[in-house]
Amino acid sequence: MFWVWLLSLLAITFHATDGFRFNPPQKCEKINVPLCHRVLPYNLTRFPNLRGHRSQSFANNSIQSYGPLIQRANCSKDAVFFLCSFHLPICLPGIEEDVIKPCRSLCERIKKDCAAVLEYWPSFVKCDELPEFSDGVCIQPESFIPVSQPTRSVNFINSCEDRPLADYNLYASGQYDYVIKFKVILTERRENQETIIRGKVIRVFSHTNVTIHKGRVKIWSNTTCSSLGTGKVFLIGGHENASRQKLLLSSKSLIEAWSGETQKKIKKWQRIEKKLGTKKGVKRNINRQQ
Repeated sequence: MFWVWLLSLLAITFHATDGFRFNPPQKCEKINVPLCHRVLPYNLTRFPNLRGHRSQSFANNSIQSYGPLIQRANCSKDAVFFLCSFHLPICLPGIEEDVIKPCRSLCERIKKDCAAVLEYWPSFVKCDELPEFSDGVCIQPESFIPVSQPTRSVNFINSCEDRPLADYNLYASGQYDYVIKFKVILTERRENQETIIRGKVIRVFSHTNVTIHKGRVKIWSNTTCSSLGTGKVFLIGGHENASRQKLLLSSKSLIEAWSGETQKKIKKWQRIEKKLGTKKGVKRNINRQQ
């Protein structure tokens, strides 16, 4: 009877886990492949990678097959970055993401620049299978902004520390079209000095004309903020571009690092709004879901 019970249990377990396959939480590990350690602007990676490798040893063997050739060809300044980011994807502590791939435009640019050695191009790299920058999360050299990088425009700010802490009057003033709890995944500076902040909306407190759902979003910004670090969570209040359905962040936006005190403040403000029967609902949608 015991064996019947055990076999039944195993059968259920096998079915429930799809053949005992499961995806345990990924752990970040420091990059120790010398070539990539010098080139990549990040130092943590995760496995399995896009090739299915489960260790840096296997990834390094593949990199060594193409790395020296790419270096000798010297056909693209970003070729080694692409090769390394393909084999050693970035790992963001505290963020459970699928493997973050290099951008398709980067792949296509390198193939074009390295046409002379295209016959040696890795067969497993197919540019059309990589995400477009505009469609999803991907990385390219421009995705990384050094904290010490000086700004080139007087209209840009360097930090969030100078901003006043949010209070109820600021929150209820109506000067922000949206207020959200937001986790930063990647920050990228474009050629026109516009910054795109990719991340996840954890909670929507209010919005106006742009519908905001929990999950991945992009925030378009004309301001820099060294404190908007990868993996950090913030209370953000900004404006909307209703015609383009974009969330905007400016030097006058609300940016406050999320903490236990932030949570208490938000709950207090929502209780005040509920008690006062605020009319702001006419102007914006207030989300009181916990």
